[in-house]
Amino acid sequence: MAPATLQSSTTNMSASSEPGKVDLADQKEIEAIWKEVHAKVLELAGGDPKKVQHTMSIDDVLGYIDRVQKKDAAKAEEYGAFKNIVSQTLQCIGVVGGLVTDGVSTVFAPAGTCYNALTFVIQAWQGYEGTFENLAELLGKCVEFFERLQSYQGRMDAKLTRLASQNLRLFVEICDRTIKLRKKHTRFLRFTKQLFLSDDGVQDLLSMMDKLNSKEALLVAAQTYRLVSDSAGDIKLILGAQEGLKREDEAKRWRRSIAKALGFPGTALDSDGEPVPAWQRALDTRLNSLVEGTGDWWRTDDTFFYWAAAQYPEESLLILSGAGGTGKTSMMANTIRSIRRLRSEAPSSRVVAAYYFADGDKRKPDDDDDDSGCLERVSRALLWQLATSYEAMTKSVASVVERAAPFEGALNLWAQLFFENKELQNSNTTFYLFVDTFDPDLMPLLQRYQETPDRAKVRVFLTGRPELVTGYLGPTSGITFAEIPITKRNHHDVEKYIVSQMDNMPMLRDTGRQGISKWRQDIMDQLRDKCAGDYFKLNTSLAALAKVDLIEDIEEVLAAAGKPRMDQIKAELHRLNTTRTIKEIREINEIILWVEHGRRWFPVGMMDAILSVKHRRPSVTIRGDQQTPSLQPQASDALEPSSKAQEPTALTTISLLPLAEKLRDKYPIFSVTDSGVVDWRNSEIKGQIPMREGQQDATDQVGAPARSRGIQESEIKIVQHFLSNVCPKDLYERFQFENFFNEKLGAGLKEYIHLDPDNADIRIVLTSLVILTEKDLRGQEPLRQYAMYWLLEHLEAVDLSSADRKLKGQVGPLLVRLFTEDCGIDSLFWCFDINVSTKTWEQGEAFYLREVRNEWVYSTAGVREISRWFSDSSVTKSITGEVGESFVAAVKTLGANLHVAILSKVATRMARHLFIEVEFLKRQFLTAVHFLRVYLARLEGRDMPDDPATYREAGWEEYEKWEGDAFSVSALEEIETWALKELPESKSTPAWESLWEIHGALQAFQLCDNEEEKKEISQKRAAKALRLNPQNWHACHFVSGRPTTSKEEGVKLLKRAKQALDDIRKKDETWMNDSANTALIARITLDLGNKLWDLGDYPAAAKTHRESLGYDYVHFSTYAKVLHRYEEHEQWDEFIAFIQELNDKREVWDAYFDELVNEFIINLIDENSDMLAAAADLTKRWDVIVSFFEIAIDIGAKMQSYELLFLLREGFARTLELTDGTVDEKTVVGIRIAALESIRAHPSDTLPQARIDSMTDSLAQTYLDEAFRPNTSDEKREALGITISALLPDVSDGMDAWGNIITICCIIRYDYKRGTNSETAKLWIERAVRAGLELLSDSDEDNDGYAYWLLGRLFVTLEDEENHIISWAMRNAFQVQDLARWDEWVSTPIASPTKAKALKRDSIASRLDSGLQRVDSNMSYFIKDQEKPTPTNGVGVEKPVRTATASSAPDPVHRDEFQVKTPPARIATDIVEAAPDEAPPKPMWYVSCDGCGRQWTVTDEPLFNSADCLGDILLDRRCYDLLMKDQLDVKGLKCKKEHKFFEIPAWDGELYKDMPKGYLPLPANNPKKWIPLEEWKETLRRKYLQG
Repeated sequence: MAPATLQSSTTNMSASSEPGKVDLADQKEIEAIWKEVHAKVLELAGGDPKKVQHTMSIDDVLGYIDRVQKKDAAKAEEYGAFKNIVSQTLQCIGVVGGLVTDGVSTVFAPAGTCYNALTFVIQAWQGYEGTFENLAELLGKCVEFFERLQSYQGRMDAKLTRLASQNLRLFVEICDRTIKLRKKHTRFLRFTKQLFLSDDGVQDLLSMMDKLNSKEALLVAAQTYRLVSDSAGDIKLILGAQEGLKREDEAKRWRRSIAKALGFPGTALDSDGEPVPAWQRALDTRLNSLVEGTGDWWRTDDTFFYWAAAQYPEESLLILSGAGGTGKTSMMANTIRSIRRLRSEAPSSRVVAAYYFADGDKRKPDDDDDDSGCLERVSRALLWQLATSYEAMTKSVASVVERAAPFEGALNLWAQLFFENKELQNSNTTFYLFVDTFDPDLMPLLQRYQETPDRAKVRVFLTGRPELVTGYLGPTSGITFAEIPITKRNHHDVEKYIVSQMDNMPMLRDTGRQGISKWRQDIMDQLRDKCAGDYFKLNTSLAALAKVDLIEDIEEVLAAAGKPRMDQIKAELHRLNTTRTIKEIREINEIILWVEHGRRWFPVGMMDAILSVKHRRPSVTIRGDQQTPSLQPQASDALEPSSKAQEPTALTTISLLPLAEKLRDKYPIFSVTDSGVVDWRNSEIKGQIPMREGQQDATDQVGAPARSRGIQESEIKIVQHFLSNVCPKDLYERFQFENFFNEKLGAGLKEYIHLDPDNADIRIVLTSLVILTEKDLRGQEPLRQYAMYWLLEHLEAVDLSSADRKLKGQVGPLLVRLFTEDCGIDSLFWCFDINVSTKTWEQGEAFYLREVRNEWVYSTAGVREISRWFSDSSVTKSITGEVGESFVAAVKTLGANLHVAILSKVATRMARHLFIEVEFLKRQFLTAVHFLRVYLARLEGRDMPDDPATYREAGWEEYEKWEGDAFSVSALEEIETWALKELPESKSTPAWESLWEIHGALQAFQLCDNEEEKKEISQKRAAKALRLNPQNWHACHFVSGRPTTSKEEGVKLLKRAKQALDDIRKKDETWMNDSANTALIARITLDLGNKLWDLGDYPAAAKTHRESLGYDYVHFSTYAKVLHRYEEHEQWDEFIAFIQELNDKREVWDAYFDELVNEFIINLIDENSDMLAAAADLTKRWDVIVSFFEIAIDIGAKMQSYELLFLLREGFARTLELTDGTVDEKTVVGIRIAALESIRAHPSDTLPQARIDSMTDSLAQTYLDEAFRPNTSDEKREALGITISALLPDVSDGMDAWGNIITICCIIRYDYKRGTNSETAKLWIERAVRAGLELLSDSDEDNDGYAYWLLGRLFVTLEDEENHIISWAMRNAFQVQDLARWDEWVSTPIASPTKAKALKRDSIASRLDSGLQRVDSNMSYFIKDQEKPTPTNGVGVEKPVRTATASSAPDPVHRDEFQVKTPPARIATDIVEAAPDEAPPKPMWYVSCDGCGRQWTVTDEPLFNSADCLGDILLDRRCYDLLMKDQLDVKGLKCKKEHKFFEIPAWDGELYKDMPKGYLPLPANNPKKWIPLEEWKETLRRKYLQG
C-alpha cells in the first residue's frame, strides 16, 4: 500500500497538512521548468501552437497508434507490443504529471505536454522497420524511473515535486533527441539494432535521469518520518513541523546510540532498535496482582519515609530484607508507584524511578544471544530508563556516548553516562533506582555508588535475603545502608491478603452466616502469627483451607501452618507422591524436565502443548522388522510386576482441566510467574526433590526406577495361599485382599517425583524429533519453532556415555526419519507459513529457517553432531531397513562428505519443491534456492567457515550473496542443472517438461536480479511450457498476464483455462480436495475478472470476482486491489456485493487473519481513503460493512492476535466515523475502549506506542466533548471526568508530555471548566510546563520552537491569554528568522567547474535544478497559491475534508525505519553534482485555517484559536464569523460556536525591530513592551509550579 500521508487540519503546526503544496520559491522554479518544457514541445511542433493539443489524453495517443497500425496490418504484432509499452509509459507519465499538478498551481498540464512530445516522436518515425521495437526499449528505460516516482503519490514535498518535473522535462528532451536522430539517420535504418539506446545523446539523457533519481532516496528519507508518523496524532505532526523531522530523527538516533552503547542483545530490541521494556511489563503485572490497600505502611515507617521523601536522608541506600516469598517484590512495586505519585512530599520538582525486576528479566542461559551477568543486565535496564527519562538527559547521555564510546564494562558505563553526567548535577531531579533481588554481582556497582558525592540525588532500593545482606554488605564492605526486615513491618499487608483470599472461599465468603465472622478472625489471627509474613507458608495453608470444609480438617490445616517451610515442602512432595496417579506424577516430572532443561521459559499454553506431545512418544519396543519405533499411543493403566520388561501405561494422559488451574490445584509445586511462564513456585522446592535412583534404564514408560526392596510376586503368593486356607471365601472377599495384593505388587513400579539430569536433554531431543516427524504435531507452530531452533543444541548437550541406552535407541530411527522422509525434511527445512504477510513471515518462520541452514548446511556443526551420535552402537542398533542402514553406512564412511551423506535426500526434496511440486510463492522458491545454493557449495567443497556463529553475525559480509532475495541467471541455472541430474524423470513427457518450464519461468520472474533477463526468460519459458502442454493451466495463467499479451488474448486464455478446469471438477469431485488445484482455479477466475474489468465489462468482471471467492482459497491483498478498482470507477453496488460474498466465506478466514489485517484492512483504510464508509453510505448497506468487521474481530479474539485485533478495531472505529450520516459515537467509543483494554491487558513489543496514544487521544476528546454538552447531568459529567483521568492513570508512569499532550490537555481542560482544581490536573500542568521550560533552558536553541508550541497548547487550554499570545508571537518570530536564513542561503549561487561546463550545453538537461528564486522581501507570508474558495450557497466553504480525527489515521503495521544518514546537502545547479554545504533548516510547517484551508508560514493576519478544542482548531476571521452564524459547513469539523476562542494577533515585524536579545514581546495591551526570557520563565514557575 502507499505510505501514509499527512492529513490536513489535524494540527496548526503541521509538517504538511497537504504534502503536495509547495512554497512560493519552489513554485516559481517549477513553473520555470514547465515554461521551458512547453517551449520545447512547441519547437517539436514546428513552432505551430495549433499542433499542440493541450487536452491530449492517453486514449488520444493510443488511438493514434491504432490508426498507424491499420495502415500496416502486417506489423500488427509489433504494434501490439509497442502499444502496451506506450500505454504503460503514458500511465506512469499521467501519475507523475498529476503529482506535479497537485503540488503547484501551474497553468500547464505536465502529462498532456509529454503526451504531445511522444506523439511527435511516433509521427517522425512511423514507417521505418524496427522503429517501434527500438522505441519500446527506450520507453522501458524511462518507465523504470517513472514507476519509482509513482509510489510517492499523495506525499510529494517541494523537492520531490521539482524532481518529478525534472524527470518529465528529461523525457521531453529525450523525445527531442529521438526526432533529431530521425533527421540524422537517413540510411541503414533497417539494419540498426538498439538505435536509440546506442546513441550517445540518448544515453547521456538517460544517465542524467538516473543521476537525478539518485537524489530521490535522500529526498524520500528526509521526509519519511513526517509521512509515516501522521497517525500518531497532533504531537507527531508537530514533531514533523518546522524542524520536527530533525528533532525526532535526532531523538531516535540518540536512543538507538544509547541502546547500542548499553549492549542490549539483538533479541531484546524492537523494530526501532530500542529495547523491549520487559521491566515495565513486570511492574504492570505485579501491580495488577496487588491487593488493594497493601504497601501503605512505608509512610508510617520513619526509615522508609525519610529515605523516600527527606531532602537529605541519613542513608540513601535502603534494603528491604526477607526470605524468599515474604512479599518483597510486591512491596517494591508498591513503593515505585508511591514514589511516582509524590508531589509536595517529593524532595525535588521531578522524580525519576528506574527499576529492575529479576522475574521480569528472567532468562535461560541460552534463551537468546545474551550471555552477560546480573550486573550487566541490571545496568542496561536501569541506565536505559535513566537516559530516556526526559529529553535533556537523553541528549546529554547521547552526547557522552558519541564522544566516549566504546566503554569498558558496566561500571564505566555508570560512571560516564550517569554518575559523572553534568545533567545529574544541574537538574532539579531525584533519581530512585529499584533492584529486586540483591545479587553479589552488584557489589562493584554499590561500591561505586558509595563514592557518589551527592547521594541524596540518587537513592537506591534493594530487596534481598537476610543471609546475603549480612554476608556481603557487612561493615567490611564499606557500604552503608538502612535495612528494614519486611516480616516485622508488613503484618497489615498480610492481614489484608488473608481477608482477600477468604473472600473467595465459599465456606467463608458469607460473613452474615452464624459463626463465620468468628472463624474468619480466628483463621486470620492464626495464619498471620504462625506464618509470620511468609507468603509461601501462607499460600500453602490457604490452598489447603480452600479444599476442606469440616471443622476438624480446618483445625488440622491451621495446626500445620506454623511448620518450617522445608517441612511444608517435604510434606507437599510426599502428599503428591502418595495421592497423585502414575500419569500425574509422570506429568509433574515432565514439567520439571522442561522447566529445568528447556532452553527458554515456557508460557502455560506452550507447556500444555509440550505435555500433549508425550501421547505420541514412541514405544520402547523395537521389532526386528521395524524401521522406526511404533508411535501408537498407549492407554492402559494396568501395572505389571517389575520383572516384566515393559509397562503398557501411557506416559501422560490428556486432561480437560486447563494447565494453569491444574498447576494451582493439583501440582502446587509450580506456579505461573508474573511473566506468564511456568516455573517453580519457590526456588527452594527443587532442592528437596531427589535425583533418580541408580542408573537403571530410564524408559519413557518407566519414568523412574523401581523402589528398592519392592515386594516380590512370590512373597505375595505365600500370603495369598495362607489366607485362602484360613479365611472363608466370603470373608476373604469382604476384606478385598486381592486389591491389597495388587497394590503391593504395583508398588514395585510406583513412580515418584524426581530429577534426572543425565537423561534430560535426550528426552527433549526425543520430543523435538517426534514434533518434527509427525505431521499433526509440526502444525503447532511454537512447538515446531522450538524443535527447529534448539534441536542441535540439545543433541550436543547429551552425554552419550551416561544417557540411557533405550532412550538412545529411540533417537536413532527418528534421526533417520528426520533426514530421509518428506515429513521430517519439510518440518526442518521447508516453509509452511504461506498465509501471513511477507513482513510477518520474514520476522517469523524465515528467521528460524535461516538458523536451521546456519547449523545444518552452512556450518559443519549439525552434520558433525549426527556423526557423533551414529558412532554410538546404542543409537544405531535399532535402525533397520534399507534406507536406515544405508544412511548410517554413508555417515560412518571414513572421509565422507558429511553434508552429502546426511543432506542428499534433503537436497533432492528441495529440488522437487522447486521444480515439481505445485508451489509458486516467492517465499517457497527462496526457501529451496537458499538451501540448494549453499548445499551445492558444500558439494563442490568450497572453503566456508565451519562455525555457525560466523553466519549469525550482523555484519556477515556475504549475507546478500547467500541469503539475498535476488539471484543471477547463472546461479539459477546452476541449481537447475543439478536438479535435472537428480530428477531425470522430471522431463520424461511433454507434460512433465511443461511443468518444469513453468517453474523455471516463475523462478526467473520472481528471483532474477536483472530486469531485462527476467522478462525475457520468464516469457520465453512460459510460452514454451504452454506449447509443450496447452493444458498447463499454470502456464496459461502466467502468459495471460504478461505485457506482451493483449487484454483480449488474456481473456481468451483465461476463459479457456477456466472452462477446462470446470470440466475437470465436474468429472472428478475429489479434484478440489487438492489445495493447489483450488488455488489455481481461484486465481484464474480472479484474474479473468480483472481482465474483463480492463475491457470495461464491469458487471461480468464483478460477477467473476465474486465467483473466485467460492473456492477454498484466500488472497486478501489481491481483493484489496479489486476493491480499489471498484472505487475508482464508483461501482459501489459491486463493491458491497463483493464484501457480502466475502462475509459469506468467513469459515476460511482464520488462517489468513494476518493478511486480512495487514494487506486488506490497512490497504483499504489508508489516510486518504474512506471507501468502506463511502460504499456503505452510497448503497445504504452499512450492515454489510459492520458484519465484515464483526466477523474479523471475532476471529481475532479467538486467535488471541491482540496486535492485529487492535489495528482491526482501529480501522473499524475510523470507518464508522467517516460516514456522511450521523456518527454512532457510542459504538465508536465502545470499539476503541475494547481495543485499548485488550492491548493493555496483553502488551505488545512491536505495536508502536504512538498508535495506542493516538486512540487514547480520540477517546479523551470524545469524553471531554460529551461532558460539557448542555443536557449532560452532573453525575454523568463527574463520571466522564474520572474516565478521562483514567486514560492516563499515573502522572509519572513514564508518560511523555509530548506524546500524550492531547489527553493531558483534555484532563486539564475538564478540570479548568469544572473549577475542581484536582491534584491530577495540577500534576499534568506541572509536567507540561516543566517540559517546556527545560527546552527553553538548555543550550540548544533549535528546540525552542517546540517549547513554545507545547506551552501554547497548555495556555490556550487554561485560557491564559497573555502567555498564549507570547507563545504564538515567539513561534512566528522563529519562523520569520528561519525563513530569512533559508532565503539568504538559496539565493547564494554555487560555482563549480562541473556546473560551468554543464551550463554551456545546448540542452534543457543542462539547466536542471537551477536553484530557488529569492523570496520577495515584500511578499505576504500567506501562501497565495491556495486562493480562498467561494462559499457554497453563501454559507459554507470548500476545503480538504476533515475525514476523521488525527488519531484514526492509520499507518502501516510494519514499516522500515528510514534514517537521514547524511547532513543536509546543498543541491548544485546541475544534475551531475550535489555539493555538501551547511544548509540552514528550511521552514516546513505552516498554519492552516480549519475552515477554508488557507495557509500561512507566518500568521500575518489575526486567527482564532479554540480553547475547547485544546488549541487544535484555528480559523481566520471570515470562517470564524461563519461559525458564529452556524454557517460554516465543513465535514468532520467538531468545533462549535459555543466554544471559547482566543484571538492570535497578526505578526507585526515592526514591533520586534528594537527588541533586545533574550527578550520576549508582550501583548499590545501591556504597558511594558518586552519581558526578559528569564523573567518570563520565572513567572511561569511561580504561576504553575509553586501554586
